[in-house]
Amino acid sequence: MNDPIVGIYTIGQTPRPDLVQNLKHLADTFRFEIRGALDDLSQDQVPACGSDGNPLETRLRDGTRVVVDAAFLGPRLQEAVTEWDDRVSAHLVLCAGSFPRLRSRKILIQPFDYAASHFAACGLRKLEVVVPFAAQATSSVRKWEAAGFSCRVHVLTNRPTSEFVQRWLPESVDETNADALVIDYVGLPATALKKAQAEIDIPVFDLGYLAIDSLIGRLETL
Repeated sequence: MNDPIVGIYTIGQTPRPDLVQNLKHLADTFRFEIRGALDDLSQDQVPACGSDGNPLETRLRDGTRVVVDAAFLGPRLQEAVTEWDDRVSAHLVLCAGSFPRLRSRKILIQPFDYAASHFAACGLRKLEVVVPFAAQATSSVRKWEAAGFSCRVHVLTNRPTSEFVQRWLPESVDETNADALVIDYVGLPATALKKAQAEIDIPVFDLGYLAIDSLIGRLETL
């Protein structure tokens, strides 16, 4: 297939220049278009995530951070994927949450689904998992354990700037017998992750970058 186009979906609103920057090595080879699950909503129209929901943090186009229930986002992502199914060669959901009902006739990459399969194939069963905020810790543990992994969760104690990530990640897993450190979040700076990896004795996986690499591999076979 010539000149494949990738449909990319954020669970918040576009534009997201921070995410586009992280897509640089995808953009070097393939064209992509990006849209947000909340693009057509005002902040007042975004329902708050209840205490029994599956909270996911994202941004609105003005930079405001909101916490949205995965159950609200799932149908909106499906609508977007279905709408673009005839115009793109593949879909990439830039969210570490799990959307098991999401379907497409084309290649569909969800970071958590791919990561769980990849880790299992590599024999990585014991994980140190980093989440962006405390309310997500319980749902993250539940998600990974349901997929057959054991994990210990760490909550980011500050906004993930490059300087903070480089310092905090090595300190958070100073002593561990886990198989890998997993960033259960999409959007951390790539350069900071590389520098932090140099200080950590176990492999470090960011779900977003792992999914992008998988997508590139799939597209190169088209």
